[in-house]
Amino acid sequence: MDIVQIELNKISPNDYNPNVMPEDILAKLRAEIADKGSCVPIIVRRRGDGYEIVDGEHRWRICRELGLEEIPCIVKDYDDNEAKIKTLQLNYLQGSVVPIRLAHLIHDLNKEIKLEDLAGRLPYETPQMMDNLELLKFPDDFGQKIEIQTMEDEKELPVVMSFVVPREQVQIIEKALDMACQDLPEQTKNKKALALGDICSQFIGNKEVKDRLLSDDVENKAEEFRN
Repeated sequence: MDIVQIELNKISPNDYNPNVMPEDILAKLRAEIADKGSCVPIIVRRRGDGYEIVDGEHRWRICRELGLEEIPCIVKDYDDNEAKIKTLQLNYLQGSVVPIRLAHLIHDLNKEIKLEDLAGRLPYETPQMMDNLELLKFPDDFGQKIEIQTMEDEKELPVVMSFVVPREQVQIIEKALDMACQDLPEQTKNKKALALGDICSQFIGNKEVKDRLLSDDVENKAEEFRN
């Protein structure tokens, strides 16, 4: 497949993409593109005098935010249905979908393609798609409420943190986490993560108290000096 550089202002997003991406993943993608540019090409199709995105909207938006002028692209001659199917196929590998948007997209495809045939090409089984289509039977504002809730849920997604520590500190860290875990209820899920948060909160609290005492002590000494 040929990769070509296309000006960002000649490209526009499609109006059916159901994909959203957590902010922490977006931040990493933004940092990577800012450092090395957009190395992974987006997929577009010709639309009039320009191009429409099939896959890679987040990369395209980040490139615009960073002031880049071009982005590497793969140009495919997809028709409407093929473009929507390809978007769903590729979205499954990254980010997550807004349910109501997915429902509308499946509904549009189902006008010409049977759900059983879609199941053979999409990362969803027929019963999953049928359940998703049920969302379209609710009041008009229900979809908007779900979409807003989904956006809020995205902000609450857990974040994976990783860091490297010297081998001799591993035992100390594990002991501290085990001791902090003992103060949590027995049925608590993800105990070590919550224990680490408690340890950090306690450290911050102690540090703030020390800083406040130090500040008060300096102020008192200054007052004594003035007197």
